[in-house]
Amino acid sequence: MKKFLLFSLALISISTFSQSRKKQDWTEYVRSSIDPYVKVMLPLGDNFLKDSFDYFYGFGIGGNLNIYKNFGLGVEYTYFLANVKNGDKFGYLGAPSMNNFDWYVFHKDKITEDFFVEKILGYSTYRMKSPYLDNSGKFSEGNGGLNLGVKAIYTIDNEGFQQVVFGTKLNFYNAKIGNQNPDIADYYSKALFLNFSLAYRYNF
Repeated sequence: MKKFLLFSLALISISTFSQSRKKQDWTEYVRSSIDPYVKVMLPLGDNFLKDSFDYFYGFGIGGNLNIYKNFGLGVEYTYFLANVKNGDKFGYLGAPSMNNFDWYVFHKDKITEDFFVEKILGYSTYRMKSPYLDNSGKFSEGNGGLNLGVKAIYTIDNEGFQQVVFGTKLNFYNAKIGNQNPDIADYYSKALFLNFSLAYRYNF
């Protein structure tokens, strides 16, 4: 009877340890972070945005969640202002701004104990607004497109809670503006953005 009880207790202990270990395998990699940042975005190619603006500049905040091991989900919100270089191309508009959301999945690679690289693939939405110079109302346009990029991450404390993040990303822009001439439609609706960001990341 004593041997049976000891055997039963051993089985229960092994089962409990196994369950806790399985749970730990899932949770030990789950970690969140928050990233306040500044960003500069350059329009590229032959399009209305490239001809109208030198660049966009702004600030925002991002959040990341490691789902399993090196994979995770992230989101960023950026508020941009624009530096207009050609008012004739932009029309009777002034003080343009853009609200930008980036949703993405990422994969993190550990290079050294203090240095990491994140590869990003996701989708972006944009809402550009500008008041008409004659005070007759506001111009507003919504659109979206894919994004892909990479972030270099350097840990600045011994515990690994604080990091500096430098990122670069390509954002595809498609406003879906129709025109009988496909070249004109593409000129006013499609663009490519190259952006650079510098962030302070806090992990928790």
